[in-house]
Order: sequence, then C-alpha cells, then structure tokens
Amino acid sequence: MRIFRFMAATVAILALAGCSKPPVVSQFTKADVESITKAVQDVRAAYNAKDADKVAALFAPDAVLMPPNQATARSRDSVKQYYVARFAEGASDLEIEAKDVAGDGALAYASGDFRLVLNAPTGGEPQRDRGKFVWVFRKLDGRWMIEYVIFSSDFAPRPAPAPAK
Repeated sequence: MRIFRFMAATVAILALAGCSKPPVVSQFTKADVESITKAVQDVRAAYNAKDADKVAALFAPDAVLMPPNQATARSRDSVKQYYVARFAEGASDLEIEAKDVAGDGALAYASGDFRLVLNAPTGGEPQRDRGKFVWVFRKLDGRWMIEYVIFSSDFAPRPAPAPAK
C-alpha cells in the first residue's frame, strides 16, 4: 500500500511538473539587430558632436570600457570621463560599422571596424586611426544598453611628445 501511494504521488508530481510553463525567454529579433545597430550609430553621432554626456547615456550604469594602452573604466561616470579626456585630446571624425550583430535573450554583441582622426596635442599633423571593436549589450528595461566595450587600434600607440628643452 505504501509503495502504491508513493508511486501515485510520484506520478502526480511528474504530471504537474510537465504541465508547468517553461520560463519565458525573449527571442533575439530583427528589431533587436536594428536597435543595436542604431545604438552604434548614436554613439558615432554623439562622439562626432564631442558630447560625452550623450555617449555615456548609451552605456549601462555598471558599464566597463577597456581602451587600448589605458586603464579600464568601470561605471557610466568613468566612461564619461574617458570620453571627456578623449575629446580634449582631439579625437574626432569617428566612422564606425557594426559588421556582426547577434544575441540571445537579453544579451547581444556588436563587432566591427572603426576609423577616426587623432589631432596631435602639440598642433602637429592629425593622424588617422583605424581598428576593431567588440561591444556587449544588455537589454535593461526594454532598452539595449552598452555594457562592455573593448577596442584596439591597428597601429602602434602614438609616441609621447618630446620633453620641452
């Protein structure tokens, strides 16, 4: 009798478990690709306007930015300060293309190429830069926000200016 009750309870539990709905996972859609592609172009527009506030507003609150040859910026405010300094150094004319955009659920990435101008701090000839990037996005409150950024130049770092004599 005990075995019969145990088996009946097991069957009932398994039947109820089979009736439960699986967790809802949002699908990554064409609209998500378009939204992320637009976010990349929004960064370009804000960058070329030298608007660090608008660039930073596209990042998640706990964003991480890993620029080449510099310290990692951790937080939206640190990301903003990075761009304030970058614009003060004369960075401009960003061209950026997301060649790959993909994701699953609330996580996505964009990767591609960039080009920009680096104006010499001493008033010398501007230098062109080009490189590649990977950005990780997270959907927060229905909006794709940049959470992690890493990028690298195809060129060696610029030499430091010679000390004044």
